[in-house]
Amino acid sequence: MSDNIETGRSLNRRALMTGGAALAGIGCLSGCSTNPATGQDSVTGFYSLNDDIKLGQAEYPNLIRAFGGAYDSIPLQSYVARIGRDLASRSELPELPWEFTVLNTPIVNALALPGGKIAITRGLLAVASNEAEVAGVLAHEIGHVTARHTAQRQTRGLLANLGLAVLGVATQNSQLMQLGQTVAAGYLQGFSRSQELQSDTLGVRYLSKASYDPEAMATFLASLREHSQLEARLQGLPPGVVDQRNMMASHPRTIDRVRQAQAAAETNSVDTTARTERDAYLNAINGMVFSDDPDQGYVRGRDFLHAGLKLGFQVPPGFVLRNGTSQVTAEDRNGAVITFDAAKAQRSRTLAQYVQDEWTQGVNLSDVQSLSINGLSTATGRARLNTQKGTADLRVVAYQWDGTQLFRLMFLSPARSASTYADGIRRTVNSFRRLSDAEAKELKPLRLITVQADGTDSISTCHRQCLMAP
Repeated sequence: MSDNIETGRSLNRRALMTGGAALAGIGCLSGCSTNPATGQDSVTGFYSLNDDIKLGQAEYPNLIRAFGGAYDSIPLQSYVARIGRDLASRSELPELPWEFTVLNTPIVNALALPGGKIAITRGLLAVASNEAEVAGVLAHEIGHVTARHTAQRQTRGLLANLGLAVLGVATQNSQLMQLGQTVAAGYLQGFSRSQELQSDTLGVRYLSKASYDPEAMATFLASLREHSQLEARLQGLPPGVVDQRNMMASHPRTIDRVRQAQAAAETNSVDTTARTERDAYLNAINGMVFSDDPDQGYVRGRDFLHAGLKLGFQVPPGFVLRNGTSQVTAEDRNGAVITFDAAKAQRSRTLAQYVQDEWTQGVNLSDVQSLSINGLSTATGRARLNTQKGTADLRVVAYQWDGTQLFRLMFLSPARSASTYADGIRRTVNSFRRLSDAEAKELKPLRLITVQADGTDSISTCHRQCLMAP
């Protein structure tokens, strides 16, 4: 969550929702052309390659902004861009204005926009084991571009509002994601199994042309699956649930399908001369920020702490915190959700009036109270709502931070379990506080440090080397 917050509205929706307008003038009449990458006739109507380029150029800045911006490391950006450009130059559309960006988010994902605009998250880089695996991800995304999968979907009238779908993914907000899937026809999750297989087949082709080991596509998926399972165990979630929050959701692929792609590309995956470039890769990611970016605050177990804003709070046991660009969320396995964001202070209204009449307009709040919590003027209220998933209890809390800023917590939990959540909600509400200067100064980002180990090293000696790293 950024410390440069003016309102509680998630991201700049006007900027994010330009996708639909950009496409409004594009016809959806059917027509066929032979794609140079796939060699097949593809239905793209009058949606030309130039239209691909225009859409990619228009939406790429919005996509980057929605995922926390570009990661601030020129060497790492250049390294990934070099890999991407090399692969793209071996594709059937080398003339596209290819662009590759590392996104500043711990979310594990990679995304391709039409016309050669591709983004990969630093969260994904942290999961990959070598350069060949990253090249495999980029090659797969290049395959989506050269196969013109977005043009196929646009011709069928399925691409409408990119911004809202991106917003849902960026904030990990399930309600927004559901809305995005309805309005935007699942732009980021809309590729079919056949399109994913086609992109893998093309990706294997590009990997092989660049002398990378095509087996890296399969080894990366194996690592990603292990990473997801570990996250699920650490968070007390059922196996596979974390897949819904990383690229396994937007790219529903399996190792078996990658094997199919290798066979379709007629590539020998046992080439002993194929490159993996593990050492070069570990050197490139040495020192990279891991998990949350300092400007967005830190998730430390059940605590959310922000050095810039000098604030902190703790969610109840069983809740998993997730940090977004302008919203923090926490969920438990039973569907209860906590959200935290910011809003402008209302000078002409009391805090209780703001909570009841403006923030929750249209909701019949009861038990609205004004309180003082840890020296902060606070207002709270509750309501019972009928949702698609049944009856739910809503609790809203607003904290007056200063003359211009409010911070807000919202709790939504199943009504049938009201007594189970009551104590945890109360503790979270009372945990919201200002951090001291000393506490804020102690907060440092986690970084990936690579050290050279030999046969005599242990985990403890490697840990000491990491601590001594600059």
